[in-house]
Amino acid sequence: MSMKNKIGAMLAMLMMITPVASRAEFIEELEIPPHLMAEALPDDALASEIPARQSHELALRNSDAPNRAFSICAGCEFHLGIGGTYNSVENTEGVVIPMTVSWARSRWEFGLFHFSEQYWSDNPQNEDRLVARPYWGASLSRRFQFFERGPLRAIFGFGVSYRTETDVLSATHWNFSSQLGLRFQSPQFPAIFELSARHWSNGGVRHPNHGQDFTILTVRFDR
Repeated sequence: MSMKNKIGAMLAMLMMITPVASRAEFIEELEIPPHLMAEALPDDALASEIPARQSHELALRNSDAPNRAFSICAGCEFHLGIGGTYNSVENTEGVVIPMTVSWARSRWEFGLFHFSEQYWSDNPQNEDRLVARPYWGASLSRRFQFFERGPLRAIFGFGVSYRTETDVLSATHWNFSSQLGLRFQSPQFPAIFELSARHWSNGGVRHPNHGQDFTILTVRFDR
């Protein structure tokens, strides 16, 4: 028996035992080439229906391809903000401009930071002296949520950071980083706020190592 006759016999059996509404689905599952199906059922509307449906589904998949590519970072959150520097409890007069992106439900964060000049009076003369010139920094952190009440969440994170300059705050470019913050996210308010205190230091690998301390407030407006 030829392939066309085998297909015709199989389809004829399906027509008898399958409800009309389900025939198209059964035939599609067989994955029969459209040209063989058209030869086997020349007078049946299903012969033209199935190839049309297959073409329509292929067009839908292709049309969704750009959206899938764009959604590669659909869960990312981009935050901008402002902050200030300090050391221990003393203000060092520096301004920080943070730009951060978090993903995986805020479990991971990458941040880019610009620091202005910083002054510190920790010297015998108790005079403000320049301790850090303007520089850029970056950090990658793993974050953990350890408290939640209403719209508030407490977050702790640690990772690594990099500074483009070395100074009395840190004698190394690469440092450890830690953060402790509060995250505010209310369904009634179209924004997410994060207030965090952060510390970068090399852990005493090389001195001086006073560490870079700063606090930032960032915000993300939901679409």
